[in-house]
Amino acid sequence: MPDRVILPGSTIGILGGGQLGRMTAIEARKMGYHITCLDPSPNCPCGQVADDQIVAPLNDVAAAIRLAERADVLIYEFENIDVGVVEELEKNFYLPQKSHILAVAQNRILEKQQLCKAGFPVAPFVIVRNTEDLKTGTAVLGYPSVLKTAKGGYDGKGQLVLSSPQDLNKADALVQSGKHEWVLEKMISFTQEISVIVGRRETGEMAVYPIAENIHRENILHITVVPAAFLRRRNRWLLESPRE
Repeated sequence: MPDRVILPGSTIGILGGGQLGRMTAIEARKMGYHITCLDPSPNCPCGQVADDQIVAPLNDVAAAIRLAERADVLIYEFENIDVGVVEELEKNFYLPQKSHILAVAQNRILEKQQLCKAGFPVAPFVIVRNTEDLKTGTAVLGYPSVLKTAKGGYDGKGQLVLSSPQDLNKADALVQSGKHEWVLEKMISFTQEISVIVGRRETGEMAVYPIAENIHRENILHITVVPAAFLRRRNRWLLESPRE
């Protein structure tokens, strides 16, 4: 598929108006692009810096089409966007992120299965749909473990840490609510969390952004440091070791 180049002066339509959309809009406007966004909150973070905002629910197909008609390209700012809306938009408008990618990114079960299929290591996990699955999962994974909703959770929401069998009743109450499928993960001890972001054109060309280190407080991202601290330490060692 030939790659479409969206030149400065064009309008980027953003589905979602949160902090990620805001940061995208700020950088895009520095480069000469116009921004319009869709979000239900009139004073959303992205809307504050955009040229235009449509105030409507994110699952409003008609509003999303109005957004698309004002834009040269569409993007979604985070993974909790209605897949059906994106499927409808990509029929007639340019949305390079695609709905099938969104469907995987917003579902922890599909995401983990996709990573496993591609050969990436993931924390041991069990899919939980009922009480029996939960009991089996804790027997297999042990404690501590983390119960996470398959869809919709972020910033620590939709999660429960199981430190001992005493936490099973609370976990089972979540599972029995019937609102979501769940993933039970073995708690992994780690030194630090890093992010490696890769951008890919439709033609297959890829670019890797600088590695970032993420620091959380109470399960919510507090600070992202770029470049990651361990890279700075390594680079300092590379510079200083020859002198020693």
